[in-house]
Amino acid sequence: MRTCDLFCRVIDNFGDAGIAWRLGLSLSRECGWNVRLIIDDIATLAAFVPEVDARRDAQTVDSIGIVRWNDAFERTIGEAADVVIEAFSCYLPDAYEEAIARANETRQVRVVALDYLTAESYAEESHGLLSPHPRFGYPKTFVFPGFTPKTGGIIYEADLRERIRFDGSRRQEILSGVGADPSHPFTLFFFTYPTTPVETLVRSLAADPRPIQVILAPGEASDTFARTYEALGSPEHVRIVRAPMVPQKAFDGLLQSVDCALVRGEDSVMRAQLVGTPLLWTLYPQTEETHVVKLRAFARLYQEHLPETAQAPWMAMELGLNRGDLNPSAWSDWRDRLDEMRLGATSWQRYLFSQSSLTERLVRLLHV
Repeated sequence: MRTCDLFCRVIDNFGDAGIAWRLGLSLSRECGWNVRLIIDDIATLAAFVPEVDARRDAQTVDSIGIVRWNDAFERTIGEAADVVIEAFSCYLPDAYEEAIARANETRQVRVVALDYLTAESYAEESHGLLSPHPRFGYPKTFVFPGFTPKTGGIIYEADLRERIRFDGSRRQEILSGVGADPSHPFTLFFFTYPTTPVETLVRSLAADPRPIQVILAPGEASDTFARTYEALGSPEHVRIVRAPMVPQKAFDGLLQSVDCALVRGEDSVMRAQLVGTPLLWTLYPQTEETHVVKLRAFARLYQEHLPETAQAPWMAMELGLNRGDLNPSAWSDWRDRLDEMRLGATSWQRYLFSQSSLTERLVRLLHV
């Protein structure tokens, strides 16, 4: 059985841990690999994988070994795995790099640098390139997840298309389970960064007379949403639900049960796209509006699948949310085009499923 050590330092909270966990599960279940996730923040992982015990430094959950990445781990590094994955430029401990060099004397260790998901052109240009280690000389393969066949693709399970054939009867159970009203005519799932112009969005929802139910995921931005909502007098046509943290394995069903997902982070946005839910993506905020550059690159692809009448309203919401200058009328314009947004989301979903997954491309790239 091939062994794999997957290293992850949590920077973007749930997104980093979420991607690492999904990839580890995929490599274990679909490739039969013996996977160990070495992560510095087990508490974040435990928040959406409730079987994980945040207090333990080592454990096994769903056949994945979980090890806390701390000084004690680095002092006791043994043999390197057959495949070693650095998630999101986390860089390996010096002692582990030395272990790779020793192992390469008798076998070839494949080392992968897994980058963040992007639609920018460098994902196609750099995916699959090799770089020698500056000290030991062993090659590192760069994997750039993306949305086109020339990139590393995105993570989705081999049986996902079958599993998300949505049974409408489950919608009532799913929404009721988080405290929402299944009979409500329009439900928005809300999970974003504190830097998002939340107050403006709430005022926009209050100004639009159409009923809306907002499921607030735990977090600072949701706290701001609730405070602003109350400051506006809790308008009757806007219903808010303070939802609990949803386990990752139940997240797809929740996303399928809502009319729109306003989400942050790589894992959440990937799943919203894969289940075909109309999407508003708030990207991790960066200096000099680098995240807006990333947004525009994604928009060039995504808008090809939106009906022409929906492209401008979708882009206005995306830019306003990500630049912090949301126009108060942008939400109403977006919602006016809900049917077109649904058509676009479904078309984009088909496009993603027409391509191989990140797991398939990774295995093919490494020849393992």
